[in-house]
Amino acid sequence: MFNMNSLNQDKRFALLFGILSGDGCLSAYTSCKKDYYAIVITGNSLDDKPFYEQVVIPLINSLREGNRKSVKIKKRLDCNAIEIAFTDKILFNKLKDHGFPVGKKGQQLIISQTFYDKGLIKYIVQGFFATDGSLVLTKNPNKFYPRVEARVIHKNFLKQIYDYLISLGLNGAYYLCEARLDSKWNAQEQCRFQFNGKENLILFNDYVGFVNPKQSNRFSKFLQYDQEYNHALKKFTSKRMQFIRNKINFKFLNKVTLGRF
Repeated sequence: MFNMNSLNQDKRFALLFGILSGDGCLSAYTSCKKDYYAIVITGNSLDDKPFYEQVVIPLINSLREGNRKSVKIKKRLDCNAIEIAFTDKILFNKLKDHGFPVGKKGQQLIISQTFYDKGLIKYIVQGFFATDGSLVLTKNPNKFYPRVEARVIHKNFLKQIYDYLISLGLNGAYYLCEARLDSKWNAQEQCRFQFNGKENLILFNDYVGFVNPKQSNRFSKFLQYDQEYNHALKKFTSKRMQFIRNKINFKFLNKVTLGRF
C-alpha cells in the first residue's frame, strides 16, 4: 500500500510532476489587472475520487508553502470529471523551472535532467501511471492476462518512461500509433508503450508501484485470481478443467471490471 509519509519533499514534488504530466496543466492568466498562476488536475468522477482524497490532496497540501487552506475537489457538471484547481505562484514557478510547460503540454513535456540527477524518475512514473497509465486485463484464450500500458501524444516524455522501465528489467514495446482528434479537431500523433504478462506486472509493482487505489486493488485481485486459476490447473483433471476455468473466470469478472484502469 502506498505510504506518502515515507517520501521526502523532493520525492513528493516528483510525484506531483508525474500526476500533472498525466492529467494536469499549468495556466498563467491575467484578470482584473491581477496575475494568476493556476495548477489544474482533472480526473474521472466515477473511480478517481479515492485517489484524489487519499493521495492528490494530501500531496498538494504538503508541498505548498505557508499556512494555506486545503485544496478541494470540484465536480465538473459538463462531464464525468472531478477537478482540483488552485493558484500558487511559488509551486507554479517551481514546476515551470523543472521543465513543466505552461499551457498545452504537447511535445514540450519531458523529464528534465534534474530529476535524473536526484534519482527521482520512479516517482514521476508513479504519478504519471496513476493518471494516464492503464493496467489492462484481457482473456487469451481461456485465462485473463495483464498488460501495463500507456498511450499519449507526448512522444519524448513517454519514451523516457519506457526507457526507464526497460532499465528495470521489464520487456515491452514502444511505438507510434494512429492519430486522434483533439478538442479542436486537429489530428495528433500518439505513441504507446506496452508490457505484457504477469512477470512484467510484478516487476512494475516491485520497482515502481501503484499509487492510485483503483489500480492497486485491480493488481491485488488479479494476483488472487491467478493463484486460484493455477492451483485449479494442478488439482483438477482435464475433463473438468473447462468447467473450472469458466467458474473461476466468472468469479473474477464479478470482482473486477475489465478494460483499462
